[in-house]
Amino acid sequence: MKALVIVGHGSHLNEDSSLPVYEHAARIRERFGGEYDEVVECFWKEEPAMRHVLDTVEAEDVCVVPAFISEGYFTQQVIPRELGLAGPVTYKDGKAIRYAGPLGTFEGMADVILERADDLLRDKEVKPGRRALVLLGHGTDLNKSSGGVIYMNAERIKERGLYDLVEVGFLDQDPQIAEVVESVEAENVVLIPVFIAEGWHTRETIPEDLGLTGEVTRLANKTIFYGAPVGTHPSMAALIAARARETEQEIDTETQVARSTR
Repeated sequence: MKALVIVGHGSHLNEDSSLPVYEHAARIRERFGGEYDEVVECFWKEEPAMRHVLDTVEAEDVCVVPAFISEGYFTQQVIPRELGLAGPVTYKDGKAIRYAGPLGTFEGMADVILERADDLLRDKEVKPGRRALVLLGHGTDLNKSSGGVIYMNAERIKERGLYDLVEVGFLDQDPQIAEVVESVEAENVVLIPVFIAEGWHTRETIPEDLGLTGEVTRLANKTIFYGAPVGTHPSMAALIAARARETEQEIDTETQVARSTR
């Protein structure tokens, strides 16, 4: 038997924080049900808690996928500690547990970001002029890798040549998002939060700081199109399944190579 465990952050204050994890898990059960006998959700700040989730899983072959954007404190310390993981693969209580990387570092994330941007612009009037895509990350001065994943996805999108400009801005590190949006030299600015879920920042802080009035805000010299967090897009379900699949294949390949060299 095989199981997929999706780990979310969760929140005691924001009921929508866990919603994307539940929605993506339901989509995986519907679309990829043949790959997994069990698809289980768990959280750091909500029930069901990740500390006990492996006790509820019957499958012997388990893949754990963190529904987080970046490598950092939670993916490198909290989740391994709470689940008792010792590395990319852990054998415990009769189970083989593979641990995947966060979603933001997976190459398919750029596709989901572009899908979110396309959905935002669909059926909207886009005036003539340059188009800029601005990726908004949370960022932190305490962990530089947090912002690195945003730059990584920006570079992947730049290589496709779909936008005149692809820029990056942050809430808690430089460059600040307000400065980026103000200075970007484009008549049409598509702003996509690279967050997992809706929350205070996406609904309150960012719109207030930028003076946004909804999905479309027309200013004197530019129009800002403001999208929902990329983590709420339905395509994230396929990304989670692909991340798990790749992790399983990589670890199985490494194991086979190790055995052949003994």
